[in-house]
Amino acid sequence: MRFLTCLPLLTAAIAAVAQTTHAPTVAAAPDPALDPTRVFSENCAACHQEDGKGIEGAFPALAGDKFVLAGPEQVIHVVLEGRGGMPTFKADLTDAQIAAAITHIRTSWGNSAAPVAPETVAAIRTGEAPKPDATKIISAH
Repeated sequence: MRFLTCLPLLTAAIAAVAQTTHAPTVAAAPDPALDPTRVFSENCAACHQEDGKGIEGAFPALAGDKFVLAGPEQVIHVVLEGRGGMPTFKADLTDAQIAAAITHIRTSWGNSAAPVAPETVAAIRTGEAPKPDATKIISAH
């Protein structure tokens, strides 16, 4: 009879121990290869500069640029296919990396345009994208 009286207390004690002895849930660390600032720095800053001001007469400024601040489709196309002296990045960067770099230029240096999703890049890309774990870094020529 006493056992039945103690059963609710025993059950509560076991539940309390179980709650305090399980391993805590750890959130996955963000992929540093997809950090927008890092992707921009490793692939774009050599020409467009870390401050987004470019180099007059050679590489256009991205800070305050109306083209950058308009809809993302044309910017995505230029990054994928290149333009003028700009190289194509479609074979070197994943959709997620391109989205990260474009998000950086659309949200930095006073720019306040919407971020870009990898799915938007994928919808505009023609041809095959690099594997998601590919992280080729483009260096300045």
